Amino acid sequence: MRVGIIGGGITGLALTHALARLGVDSILFERSGEVGGVIRTTRHRGRVVELGPQRTRLVAPVRRLVEDLELGPEILEAKPGARLFIWARGGLRVVPTRPGGLLAGDLLSPAGRARVALEPFTGGLDPGESVARYFRRKGGGEAYRRLFGPLISATFGSDPETMSAGRVLPMLLGPLGVRRSLLAAARRWKPGASHSACTFRAGMSTLPSAIAARHRERVRLSAPVEVLRRSGRGFEIGHGGARPDADVVDEVVITAPAPDAARLLRTVSPEAADRLSRLRYNPIVVCPLDVEGAGEGFGFQVAFGERWRTRGVTWNASLFGREGVCTAYLGGGLDPEVAGWDSARLESTAAAEYEAIHGAAAAPIRTARPRLPAYDDSWAALDGLELPRGITLAAGYTGRLGISSRIAEAEAVALRIAAKR
Repeated sequence: MRVGIIGGGITGLALTHALARLGVDSILFERSGEVGGVIRTTRHRGRVVELGPQRTRLVAPVRRLVEDLELGPEILEAKPGARLFIWARGGLRVVPTRPGGLLAGDLLSPAGRARVALEPFTGGLDPGESVARYFRRKGGGEAYRRLFGPLISATFGSDPETMSAGRVLPMLLGPLGVRRSLLAAARRWKPGASHSACTFRAGMSTLPSAIAARHRERVRLSAPVEVLRRSGRGFEIGHGGARPDADVVDEVVITAPAPDAARLLRTVSPEAADRLSRLRYNPIVVCPLDVEGAGEGFGFQVAFGERWRTRGVTWNASLFGREGVCTAYLGGGLDPEVAGWDSARLESTAAAEYEAIHGAAAAPIRTARPRLPAYDDSWAALDGLELPRGITLAAGYTGRLGISSRIAEAEAVALRIAAKR
């Protein structure tokens, strides 16, 4: 068996590694000259700057991969006890990690806390409702605007009003043990149950670069896939680049974004291509800042209804000891207008709002504009999606976002493919 993998982001690379461990031959095609997808690391005045994901968590799939690649000494774990904040009512408020904190902290008003206390008496998930309606119904409007909404929006880069609860919440709340009540699940949570946030000394690009180096004979860079067609019982992958060629494989896994997957599937499954072409993406603006001061903790998200265009900030300086660096985020599904701004306006806005919130000088380093799956009503196009036998989709739009989730899905796909031998 030989597997063709289209896309050199973390999903495709993790799949390459997992297949190699299982003794399955594979070849990965990446259109650009470098791997990593949205994971992009650069340097500014000798300091590590992330233009994509800022961190991951040392859950089991990530830890296994780190150990296999002997990257343990390169891991930087977040400072113990780091807290997350919400900007609300003119200041930064601590996000509670236990139910008691939510009912007694200063994030919510007395009326808001009283409404949250009634959450165990509310009904469970209605698959037909929006994510926003679910959290308003469970915790009330104030808790939604100041806590649940900002956290969900930060996780997905989307607008909870447009997101299907039935599609999104099972993969988000299921691993947390949420059945009917959010507070009941939170009370069952045990200290130490969560995994440490981490990065790498030389940045997040360390991980995809290490996988590509380990399996260089299985990775082809600057090889854009131009056509996918049937060939006997398998498939022919026609690719361009410096040495245009075609490879015949038994299985194909497409890890590229939905628009690219739709283009490739056009010749082998027009109906699937039409469905995938309907999926919407949200542009997220990532703006690293050179700062003179930062808070202590993970950073903050902004409550809904506040005046800032900034949606959140990661305090890289305190979280991982990257002195003088923080990262601001703008846009997404909540504020799609900023996608049309030029870089100068985005950078000046991010720096000015950082200074206003923190009272510390900030200068923009640069901007990046990754696009994330919207998980909105366009995702109904995936319901009943049928793919030709031998073709698998594995990307952010087929599961949960986040590096750890992408690695976990890649491992699961590898096991299913290996079982076919």
